[in-house]
Amino acid sequence: MTLPFKAVAVDMDGTFLDDRKQFNHEQFDQILTELEKRNVHFIVASGRPYTRLKQDFGDFAERMDFVSLNGSMLVVNGETVTSYPLKRETALSLLKEVSDKYGKVAPMVFETDVAYFHRAIPKTERDFLAYFAGQSAVVDHWEDLPKKDILQITFSLDNSKAPEIEKEFNAKHEQKISAFGSANTAIDTNVYGINKGAGLKHLLAKLNLTGDDLIAFGDSDNDIAMLDFAKYSYAMANGMPIVKEHAKYIAPANTENGVFRVLQKYLDADKYITKKGNELKRSLPFLMNKLFS
Repeated sequence: MTLPFKAVAVDMDGTFLDDRKQFNHEQFDQILTELEKRNVHFIVASGRPYTRLKQDFGDFAERMDFVSLNGSMLVVNGETVTSYPLKRETALSLLKEVSDKYGKVAPMVFETDVAYFHRAIPKTERDFLAYFAGQSAVVDHWEDLPKKDILQITFSLDNSKAPEIEKEFNAKHEQKISAFGSANTAIDTNVYGINKGAGLKHLLAKLNLTGDDLIAFGDSDNDIAMLDFAKYSYAMANGMPIVKEHAKYIAPANTENGVFRVLQKYLDADKYITKKGNELKRSLPFLMNKLFS
């Protein structure tokens, strides 16, 4: 095998998916099969929860691993191997402080399998956001949240506010958070230091791999840590300018099957080199005879 990587990591929205939130299943099956033949792991690194990602990929999900909720939950072979929850009191304080300062921010509170909305959010807005949850429920008060692990809180807020939210909250609280934009009007908050890059580092370690073995694709703020970690980093042509500054290469846009096109080029090159290598092996006895006759 001549592929320079042993694992592939892809973001979803704006990267792997086109603007209709779709991907070519037949083409993906072909590429995934070729990667499997070469023992290359395929990893989805997304701000989406695993519940949603399983729906996105259907039967393909059994053939890949997941860094979900920006690294807060890692899934290998269909089993959760690690999670990094916020303390309940941290989550409740964050919800209150961000809402008090910025007003209507339509938070989504992600637990392992369910995302929760506040009933005060208009139903039309809840229905739109529920797509990203996979499974959702409504509470009348945030204090009514089940006493389970809270892995991520997402706010519908201009992503430029992320550094401000992180700085102000961390100045006042013992358990600190990380905040980063996952879309133009979405900010994800997680346990401090947890991001896609950290999640991939932990997951790859379980596979006896490192960032030197990784090719990664992304387009948004929450992909920066992942691109910094990967030896072969690709920002999408449609990606944010700051993301492109953290990538070694630029892939075609998500609307142009950019991830598939790049991976297919690597696979085609691998086939070519393998073929030429076999031809050289077959000609070796003849060359040896010519040299020593």
